[in-house]
Amino acid sequence: MKNLHIWVLAGIIAGVLLGAVLNNAYIDVAHSNVSATISPDSAEYPKALADNLKQTVEGTWLGAALRGISKIFLNMLKMVVIPLVFFSLLSGILSLGGGENLGRMGMKTGGWYLMTSLISIVTGLVFVNLIAPGEGLNLAIPTEAREAHPPKSFWDILINMVPSNVVGAAAKFDMFGVIFFTLAFGAALTRVSGPALDTMRGVIEAGSEAMMTLTEWVMAVSPVGIAALIASTVASTGLEIFSALIWFVLTVAVALGFHVFISMPTLVYTFTKRNPYQYMRAMMPALLTGFSTASSSGTLGVTMETAEKRGGVSKRVTSFVLPLGATVNMDGTALFECVTVLFIAQFHAATHPEFAPLGLGAQLLVVFLALAVSIGAAGIPHAGLVMMVIILNAVNLPLEYTALVWAVDRVLDMCRTATNIWSDACGAYVVAHSENALEEARV
Repeated sequence: MKNLHIWVLAGIIAGVLLGAVLNNAYIDVAHSNVSATISPDSAEYPKALADNLKQTVEGTWLGAALRGISKIFLNMLKMVVIPLVFFSLLSGILSLGGGENLGRMGMKTGGWYLMTSLISIVTGLVFVNLIAPGEGLNLAIPTEAREAHPPKSFWDILINMVPSNVVGAAAKFDMFGVIFFTLAFGAALTRVSGPALDTMRGVIEAGSEAMMTLTEWVMAVSPVGIAALIASTVASTGLEIFSALIWFVLTVAVALGFHVFISMPTLVYTFTKRNPYQYMRAMMPALLTGFSTASSSGTLGVTMETAEKRGGVSKRVTSFVLPLGATVNMDGTALFECVTVLFIAQFHAATHPEFAPLGLGAQLLVVFLALAVSIGAAGIPHAGLVMMVIILNAVNLPLEYTALVWAVDRVLDMCRTATNIWSDACGAYVVAHSENALEEARV
């Protein structure tokens, strides 16, 4: 869909307005129903009110339609996740090649991307725990009942990494097991040669392209799904839901800013002893293009041209490092997913006492999955939210909370896309320096 961001914004606005109208129409009825059995001063009153308001709204034809559309949309998001991760991860592994192709430059590039992604996730983890944007929020959002069972220890995480039955793991949406099998299978494929590898490569590349197209189709109908999801949520909670997002947006922005302006320049200077901010200035056309389009894949041509003509990076390096980075290196996406899931966990624990806050083991699970699924995240607008479904399921958090994020995702998507492109560009710069294929940046 052309101008997807405009349609998403229109869907958000339509959902907010429709939800506000429904909330205003039925709030008095819900207050009357709930106050008959629960005191308005009770701590249980807000959740009971939200649940009753949800039931009242869904009892109308419009409310039922909104619920149906939003559930279908959430199911579509889940539908594409497993095959998208499987094919994208395999495609990224095979793009490194095997044998002589998986050599010096491939190891440098892979090491850089793994290091920067991990640093970005840890940065997000630190800031979301320091700022704690989800704690203390007095807002009830109706969700499907789910049994709380986050991992109890780090050993639980390690044990759950290896599936006894990968098909069963996929059927149960156990993405931990699916990702582990995919990584192992991809590593094994790099040891295969001859016609068999060519056949598998063709199947995987076709599957990756097909899943990218299917994901784009899902995103094309996302304005309708987003409108229904937000309308259902606002109808049950009122407009107070948006005041809960201020600290969340601030947390993501501060964490991304720290990674872009502090962490990455420090790494670049450490490895090259050159001025990273001069290179940042040279890469500004690509960064601004990525910011405006929210698509690292769509900006790849501009990124490569800018790195070569303004950044002084040789074509030999950009033609290998940057296309790979657009596929597997998603620092901003990984950071965003980590912050968002922990924000949702904080918020859910504050409103559901039976759900314990995520401990160290569960947070390590979030770190690992954020790193893994960022590799499989498609370089298209809003794709990070598709991948976030994996992590929410892994720590057993309701998908309905994604309505919180959709409302502010566009501007955050622009910021994290620029972060992704900046990390790719820094990787090309560092690798080029190590290969003696770097000139001075031409600003």
